[in-house]
Amino acid sequence: MASNEIIVGQWSRYSGRPPAAAKKPKAAKPAKRYVKPAALAEFEKAYNEAYAAKFPKIPRECLARTHFSDKTANALTAAIIAHLEFHGYFAARVNTTGVYDQRRGLYRTTNARKGMADISAIIAGQAVQLEIKAGTDRPRADQLRVQAEYRAAGGVYEFVHNFEEYLALFRTLTTGAQPTNNQTL
Repeated sequence: MASNEIIVGQWSRYSGRPPAAAKKPKAAKPAKRYVKPAALAEFEKAYNEAYAAKFPKIPRECLARTHFSDKTANALTAAIIAHLEFHGYFAARVNTTGVYDQRRGLYRTTNARKGMADISAIIAGQAVQLEIKAGTDRPRADQLRVQAEYRAAGGVYEFVHNFEEYLALFRTLTTGAQPTNNQTL
């Protein structure tokens, strides 16, 4: 054995320290399984059936199915916009994030006003702004300020956390009645 060669397991004899114990990885908690809300599953089924009706000569099993979720903010936004358009209302996603400029190495801000909601819609003749808040996301001060101004001007500006919450708001705006907990699509 060469003088500069150390055999594995004999290191502690040369360093004067005992060998480090192998760390056991912590057991990860299993992630809570996502369960699609019944109202969202019902809308997804109706959406796919309407899509299949547009192509009567193509077998249904050959058509691509659309899947909706309210697990993330992007997925919930897409589901809400699809629901509004499915029912004949106007809805558009509002992008207020900056664009990364590689040449400068920074984000260029947009001309959009801070605090504007994620979805701009017209529901039953009312101007509606929907800000999507998923998970632990909370309203920012500029969003609360815009909400107060929008409401003072006669519009509807709401924070939406899941599809059921949106559906309750949708029913209130379209029928004027307060929905019950067991109502769906």
